[in-house]
Amino acid sequence: MNLFQERGFTIPEIVITLGIVAIILSMAVPTVSSTIKDNRLAATLNRVVTDIHLARSEAAKRGVRVILCRSANPNAPTPSCGGTTQIWTSGYLIFADDGNYTNNTYEPATDILLRLGQPVNSGVDLHTNSTWNNNLEFNFNGSTNEGGSTAMMSICDDRGPGKGRQIRVGPNGISKTYYKNIPTCDP
Repeated sequence: MNLFQERGFTIPEIVITLGIVAIILSMAVPTVSSTIKDNRLAATLNRVVTDIHLARSEAAKRGVRVILCRSANPNAPTPSCGGTTQIWTSGYLIFADDGNYTNNTYEPATDILLRLGQPVNSGVDLHTNSTWNNNLEFNFNGSTNEGGSTAMMSICDDRGPGKGRQIRVGPNGISKTYYKNIPTCDP
């Protein structure tokens, strides 16, 4: 009778087990990466849509025009409108205009800053069409002040329009979102 029994794995068993684990991981990592990218796009879309709804409701509540304007640095001590044409990736401002509707830019002395739209996650881009280029303005009745055109923003990453999202704000101020297979990442 053998009182000592050997326990453990043999080298071939370990190699086979590691091979199976490697195969499973090689299939799972791209799926996890894709899920993370999808979540980044969805979070950005939700944040921008929430801010659009805030701007529209504040315009109706306050009885003044409320403006979203792109900003090169929304976290500056005195933030301002500006930045690269049709690119909103660096952030934006939401403010209630004082009633001087000639400039459509944030003036800290007279306008009321409602929210700072933070820069988006690395790898996500926000591009707008020419209607939404510098800003998106909501009138006190909830409509946009964009000349009767539809304002569009595309939210994309390195996977292109096939996985992108798009927000369209009609002249009536109502926003609609589109998921995946949007026409372009540069409306």
